[in-house]
Amino acid sequence: MNELIAVSTGLLAGTITGIVPGAGVMVAMIVASPLLMSFDVLQLLLFYMSLASMVQFTGTIPAVYLGIPGETNSLPAVIEGTKFNKRKMAKLAIGICAVGSVLGSLVAVVITYGLLSVLIEHMTVFFSNATKFYLYLFIIAFCLLVYNKKNVLVNLSLCAVGFMLSVPGESDISSDFRYTFGIEDLQFGIPLIPILIGFLIVPTIAKMFSSSNSNVFLPNIDIGFCKVIKYFRKKLVASSLRGSLIGYICGFVPGVSTVLSTNASYSFEKKLHPNNPGKLLVASETANNSGQFASMLPLLLIGIPITGSEIVLYSMLVDAGWSPYQFDNVTNNADMIFKQIVPWFVFANIVGLIVAWPLARKILNLFANSKKYMIAILAVGMLLLNTYLGILDYRVWLYTVCLIVFSCIGLLIKKYETVPLIFMFILGNDMEGVFFRQMLI
Repeated sequence: MNELIAVSTGLLAGTITGIVPGAGVMVAMIVASPLLMSFDVLQLLLFYMSLASMVQFTGTIPAVYLGIPGETNSLPAVIEGTKFNKRKMAKLAIGICAVGSVLGSLVAVVITYGLLSVLIEHMTVFFSNATKFYLYLFIIAFCLLVYNKKNVLVNLSLCAVGFMLSVPGESDISSDFRYTFGIEDLQFGIPLIPILIGFLIVPTIAKMFSSSNSNVFLPNIDIGFCKVIKYFRKKLVASSLRGSLIGYICGFVPGVSTVLSTNASYSFEKKLHPNNPGKLLVASETANNSGQFASMLPLLLIGIPITGSEIVLYSMLVDAGWSPYQFDNVTNNADMIFKQIVPWFVFANIVGLIVAWPLARKILNLFANSKKYMIAILAVGMLLLNTYLGILDYRVWLYTVCLIVFSCIGLLIKKYETVPLIFMFILGNDMEGVFFRQMLI
């Protein structure tokens, strides 16, 4: 019964989080922290798993209908999903994303079951400094060569800005604080949420407002779910399976996991089918769910969080009496995954499929004739969210100043894709430490 309560609560939180653009799993975990204080270790794990799974489903809805990413890993859904919406086929886009997400989750479970012994044997190797060094080289090359129409100079500039923003605060190569300019709150670094809102959400809101007279919320063709299944089975299974595999592998990359999963799968599929929005969309969204499951394995197996939201979860688990598993109890942890986590994971994804399809129609009906109101609500919501998180972090003034500054910069560079900047901001500090240690070696 306790497990069902945790899963149900996580599914509800994930539904809301996915619909609210820019919120994300980490934000949801922070906002829900008062509620989670009474949860035990297993309940916390199930809540997080259900929340993260459901966000992958509902995050597609604002991406397709509003052209706003629910999270940074929803950017391919924005690009390809809006093409469906313009053709009055948004319901088809939501449907194939939901089916692909379930398939991606099931493929991730099967891969894990088949390769678990290999994963256990090589898990320590994966987190070695040399492996992370080459992974980070790949991420840098990925950022330089994929975004902004492969304009290396623009992407390099964005990466440089992202890295510079990651520098203030604690250093990964020394115990000193740096570039705080005497500001005590900068000792903890520049907060992530104002970065995401300023460089992702605010430019999107500006684009929506500038086109407020256009009919973005088009009346969509009514497509039955049986037709969605038939379309998926005939044309999209291969793309979904490719996305599942790529997403699963990329899900292990610390810091970016599902973001890298989605974008890497999208880029690979674009090489194969550059003019097929359906294949591109389903490949990226399938990779999203597959990567989500893979990203949880280091935490579940050896107690190492590799994403920001998992770090929040890790602190809650420790407060609930959890002893970090590390490397001496991996076999028992694997049993826990398949006996206590996987069944609920499959259940959560099936619920996501059931919920996302009718919910999409409700969202469309709600937004159809109220675009300007939705823009205003979104803007106010982002402001309140930033302020609320600043209060929780005891740095509300810094959050406010950062939001104003980054929003202004975001508006100035709104014609560019700022994902390279986000990547480097999230990974910059750890990347610096990895490169420094590799040079010493």
